[in-house]
Amino acid sequence: MHTILTLPVLDLETLSAAGFAWDHDAGKWTSLPGFSSQKRGLPAVGVWPYVQHPTFRIVLLGYDLTPQFGGITAIQWEYGQPLDCVAPLLAYVAAGGILESHNAEFERVSWNEWAVPVLGFPPLSIRQQRCSAVKARAAGFPGSLGPLGEVLDVPTKKDADGSRLMKMFSIPRNPTKKDPRTITLPHEEPAEWAKYKAYNLGDLVTEHQVSSRVCDLSPPEQELWFLDQEINDRGHAVDLAGVENCIAIVEQAYDKFGPEFRALTGGIEPTELKQLQGWLAGRGVHMPDMTEKSIDGEIKRLETAARLAAEIAGRAFMVDPSLRALQLRQMLGSASVKKLYALDAMAAKDGRVHGMYQMHATHHGRTGGYGPQPANLYKGEWHTLEEVEAALAVIATRSLDAVQAAYPSLGPLDVVNNCLRSLFVAAPGHTLISSDYSAIEGVVLAALAGEQWILDVFNGHGMLYEEQISRMTGVPFEEFVRHKRETGKHHPLRQQGKLAVLSGGYASWIGGWKKFGADEYYQDDAAIKAAILAYRDSVPRIVEFWGGQTRDKFRPGERQELYGLEGAAIKAVMYPGTWHHVGLIGFCVANDCLYMRLPSGRDIQYHAPRLMASTRPYASPWEEALSYMGWNTNPDKGPPAWIRMDLYGGVLTQNAVGGVARDIMQHGMLNADRAGYPIVMQTYDEASAEVRLCDTAPLGNKSVAGLEECLNDLPAYARGWPVRAKGGWRGPRYGKWD
Repeated sequence: MHTILTLPVLDLETLSAAGFAWDHDAGKWTSLPGFSSQKRGLPAVGVWPYVQHPTFRIVLLGYDLTPQFGGITAIQWEYGQPLDCVAPLLAYVAAGGILESHNAEFERVSWNEWAVPVLGFPPLSIRQQRCSAVKARAAGFPGSLGPLGEVLDVPTKKDADGSRLMKMFSIPRNPTKKDPRTITLPHEEPAEWAKYKAYNLGDLVTEHQVSSRVCDLSPPEQELWFLDQEINDRGHAVDLAGVENCIAIVEQAYDKFGPEFRALTGGIEPTELKQLQGWLAGRGVHMPDMTEKSIDGEIKRLETAARLAAEIAGRAFMVDPSLRALQLRQMLGSASVKKLYALDAMAAKDGRVHGMYQMHATHHGRTGGYGPQPANLYKGEWHTLEEVEAALAVIATRSLDAVQAAYPSLGPLDVVNNCLRSLFVAAPGHTLISSDYSAIEGVVLAALAGEQWILDVFNGHGMLYEEQISRMTGVPFEEFVRHKRETGKHHPLRQQGKLAVLSGGYASWIGGWKKFGADEYYQDDAAIKAAILAYRDSVPRIVEFWGGQTRDKFRPGERQELYGLEGAAIKAVMYPGTWHHVGLIGFCVANDCLYMRLPSGRDIQYHAPRLMASTRPYASPWEEALSYMGWNTNPDKGPPAWIRMDLYGGVLTQNAVGGVARDIMQHGMLNADRAGYPIVMQTYDEASAEVRLCDTAPLGNKSVAGLEECLNDLPAYARGWPVRAKGGWRGPRYGKWD
């Protein structure tokens, strides 16, 4: 529902050996340490180290200043040619002209980090760029150019042969006895090089065609993309010495415990999960899957059973091979320690990791992480800077024995994991200032639905989990307060309140509650169902907000009625061109697309919405199933593909809440940036800024309170909501500090 501008387009093809390691003994290129054979080159190191590598160069530069003429005005320069043909482009950029590219960050960094110093190009600023990939993701389409062209069915689709040509001319090749070359030069394969040149120009046409079919970002969203790119360009300083020390401990642990694992399992590698699952089954340990959560649960079960058997038999507790194999797998297969290798590989020449964020990574707009994935770093068990510094001092000895001696109750990789967050640091002469919103999605859900008692809790004592389970069970709230006061510990029922809050807010049923661990607290499905119904009885306005198609469901006299978000969305599909609102959320169908309008004015888009008779169990005769076409990124639903997806009250609520929370977070970060707090790290509810020490109190005006004031200056529609950033901290290392 926004404009589409026709902009000049730019596309580069490059060459770099970054992300590959040369094995002198084998005489071939391999992966970097810590990376699989499938992850090499640009995906392994990110844009900045890729471009800064000494082998980097732009081999083809295609541009079109008047793309509306279908590519006939495109111009191409290739490495080694005179720059005469790019003179119009350089004059256009020097004059402040705007260029569009697909994944524009790559073009900008390549231009500024290589073409400016090497070729004398004028600098290309962030505000001179537009990105067709981010606007595609914002519109609910795939971000990759190939799938995007297929979904939009543009006349000129991305050439599938491009992948082969890129491997030929843009990455190093393994030499052979007959052909000792490590790269392929254009004059060596002229016919293939001609195809690569055609591929580059073809991408220009495809990029223009897809862009012309996708609405541009709205002006507010465009400003947020500028901020997103500034954060990526700014990067985050990393303690590289600490990273290398931690890697040394990790590799010693692999060397020590890997052979033990292989000996236990008859030669299985810790990464071979299918084989391990079969080996365990042969020993009577049947695993439904080999996820980290399942392995943790089985370890606890086996440990409990073994200790009980030892106690009954009056003997010492012994770890059997199955349990030991699972323990070793959890230690050696830790996803967290793999981030160490990503930090090491992605650090640029300035000692910072750049390009860690991708705007509109989710359907409702949340920013995603790239490389070391800062949004899902291991939280760790230590909450003071002193604990982390002490551990890093031991790790700095690069002695596995020293680490095990200093922390006998922890595995050595657990010690490393506990330090992982804090390898992100402030640059010399700077400090980090950070704060996060408390339970932002819980507040937003209650505010959108009008569940006043939850808002009162956030405005008052803040003990939501205790209040929630009190309302579900009838145990007086005062009992929870008394228990905490007298024992110093949370009441045992609090965890069930937490379970209800985290799993219940988006209309999930028994299976959804089990994903959050309901089996730990309820003996069977009937008990879980009773808890779900008790939760729903305690939050009637949230249940109303989800909406539906039947009133008094499963009761005498049930009747048809479209209400809440689900009802409004269905009415919008039934009556295209008309708006239907539920509080601050609106729905309308236009051009075969269902738009969910958030209070910020931003739209979440659901393409090709359709209604058909519902086949859900217990559906009333009049109920219909609403679906739409979307890009699947959920492995549980299959590989990435453009598929038809279900859309109902719970999904709509989750998207609305997540979208509004995202908009509030982005608004706060923009406030902070404009107030002189340069953001270097962000998650869905937390922002960290890196400021000069001389700018902090008492010498300057930068402080935790100042950052929180920016974050708490809410958009007009959220004024009065108890959305608060609080409990922030300042320090030289990132962490979850007390």
